[in-house]
Amino acid sequence: MNQRPNILFINTDQHSWDAISAYGNPYLHTPNIDLIHQNGVSFTKSYCTDPVCAAARSSWATGLYTSETGVPFNGGQLHPDIPDIGQVLKKGGYRSFHCGKWHVPGRDVRESFEVLYYGNDNIGAGGAAYYDSASTHAVADFLTNYDEKEPFYLQIGYIDPHDVCEYLHNHEEKRIPNPVEQGILSENELPPLPENFDYDIRETVLNRVCRRVDDALIHSRILKAVREWDELHWRYFRWNYYRFIEKVDAEIGRVLSLLQQTSFNDNTLIIFSADHGEACGSHQLFQKFALYEESVRVPFIVSCLGEGISIEKERFDNTHFVSGVDLLPTVCDYANIETPEGSQGMSLRPLVEGKDINWREHAYIESNYWGRAIITDQHKYVTEYIPKTTEDFIPPGPDEKQLGLVQLFDKQNDPGENVNLAYEPNYQEVIDTCRDKLLKQESQLNRQKIVHKGPQNTITNWGNRLQDFWQN
Repeated sequence: MNQRPNILFINTDQHSWDAISAYGNPYLHTPNIDLIHQNGVSFTKSYCTDPVCAAARSSWATGLYTSETGVPFNGGQLHPDIPDIGQVLKKGGYRSFHCGKWHVPGRDVRESFEVLYYGNDNIGAGGAAYYDSASTHAVADFLTNYDEKEPFYLQIGYIDPHDVCEYLHNHEEKRIPNPVEQGILSENELPPLPENFDYDIRETVLNRVCRRVDDALIHSRILKAVREWDELHWRYFRWNYYRFIEKVDAEIGRVLSLLQQTSFNDNTLIIFSADHGEACGSHQLFQKFALYEESVRVPFIVSCLGEGISIEKERFDNTHFVSGVDLLPTVCDYANIETPEGSQGMSLRPLVEGKDINWREHAYIESNYWGRAIITDQHKYVTEYIPKTTEDFIPPGPDEKQLGLVQLFDKQNDPGENVNLAYEPNYQEVIDTCRDKLLKQESQLNRQKIVHKGPQNTITNWGNRLQDFWQN
């Protein structure tokens, strides 16, 4: 590679790591994402920083964890002093373009990027049926007409398969018969229930109050509806999820096909990832928000369809833990731009090029302001912070005395996370080791006070509900 490459970051929304046909999933067909994999390196130990849209995207934009960005949930606000990826690249001599979903509240995408398409009204959480094809057309126009000498960075934020959420919202208003009753599909056309459809009820208080109790903090109306579902409803939910992924795969295919017809193809680095996953019935959950694998583990592929960039083709990296904070330093490395000081991420370029370097030994994930997880080769440790009696609006941690309940899973022998080992006496040493990793990781974070009234109100209201549960 004799010159700085063009960089194309294609991202989907709510796309679990294994919902790709090249990875062996027989229930969907994704030939275009498969093509990206066939021409690059897929990191199979890839995790989001936080299983919800705005939070995870704030990490992409900044290389920081969500307790640092000011966006620990969808209603947060990015701290104004933190530079974002568009600003960093522009300062380093790149033309920075954005198209499609941004969803980093507190940062105007039009001030950080040259925007190809963002809708007359800013694209929000959903609406793939309206926005995704428009984004593809905007990118096609860009690739056809770009003739500048400066290299470009272009990020395309597709919404699907997030519109599976709209499918779920339909069930809030009415009882919808299962697809066999409606005559839409036969039972043998539906994917099976996930093997981990059942779950160990000894969850954290945070997950119970957010997702399980009658008046759950998150989507209680959908929860009420799915409690009435039979097995075929759940299987049809999964069937629909895969169809939304196939729709966005087709959009990606149009972009790749056009790219291959341009002079940019040989010197364009492609990064493909997703902000978070989708529970899709695992543990009888829907959407994201939880710290189970289906919600936090995401695809991350680094690729080039041409021959101008050194990438070993069609390789799985099953060794290295990759995080959403790694996007910014990876892009900066390929762009030959210094990564902003304080970034928590690491460049994947040495791994893509097959080099042996020191790397992190675990993944660290946050959720719903108080939730935390550490993932090692053998175990997943999930815990929570108990809300402060007097809230100071500084995201919690590290504070061992404020830690709440624990879930511990053996990833090797229980990949579905069905059995919580935290209550088994033989695992206390493992819990202690994981807790120490958590506290050490959190001691390295730069938390700032959340000052906006909206996020403060969310923290107060949710914290009060959690405190009530703890007291009772």
